Amino acid sequence: MTKTLEFRFTYTFHRIIWNTLADGHRQRLFLETRDVKEKKVSFSALNLQNYEWLWKDVQLEETWWISLAAIAGDMLLYTVYTDTGNPDKKSLLGYDAVKNELSWWYNGFSLSGANSLYVKGIDARFPAKEIILDAFTGRQLPHVDFHLEDSQNFPLIRPFQYEEGTAYFDTVKHFLQSRLGIVPMTTIDYLEYEGLIIVSVFVNESDLANYLYVFGSGGEMLFHEKLGENLKGVGLDTFFIYSDHLIFVKNKNELITYKIL
Repeated sequence: MTKTLEFRFTYTFHRIIWNTLADGHRQRLFLETRDVKEKKVSFSALNLQNYEWLWKDVQLEETWWISLAAIAGDMLLYTVYTDTGNPDKKSLLGYDAVKNELSWWYNGFSLSGANSLYVKGIDARFPAKEIILDAFTGRQLPHVDFHLEDSQNFPLIRPFQYEEGTAYFDTVKHFLQSRLGIVPMTTIDYLEYEGLIIVSVFVNESDLANYLYVFGSGGEMLFHEKLGENLKGVGLDTFFIYSDHLIFVKNKNELITYKIL
């Protein structure tokens, strides 16, 4: 039986969607949005079970040099760049995603991994050393057997990116030319999922444009959407699958989700 797509959610931000982070154990999506002119960054959390915002457009004390880093249980981790001239100098914030409040700050810390209980990284204060932090308090813990959790309930699935000039690119290009009469350029994002073929391509329309196509197992087109136009260059990770949702960004600021049924 061929899978289908059912529209579920859309929201347009006034800022550019810069980064997304999916919770591996709960159906939550965290978004980082930026206003490049005003040098301001905001963060939002979306519940994908009911498509309601847990919180939206939250700004922290650091208004620009901060970014989403990882999720540790209910703790959202942010990297703060403490020296704008040296990206290696950074700190880590622990933010309670349920209470929507800052819980702890560890100065001079470079994150390398996190699970639902612990945070692993380098304490850069002399002498630099690898340490483990309690995810909920930010306190250093001695003698912890840290390991990344192998299985996640809702793994995030990203497409393969095929570059122009490779055999994979040429195969997909020929398929699209024969089906739609379009000529992809530069890169193709390609993913096969539950019998669906999902493809994001860049084509020349006086300027560079980006299209997303979904095909059924028989090659029939089920869905298409123009993601952007007048682009200066190609993008990475133009879509992804998470908890049977097809998630993508249109025009750099509109989040759209479809449920795969």
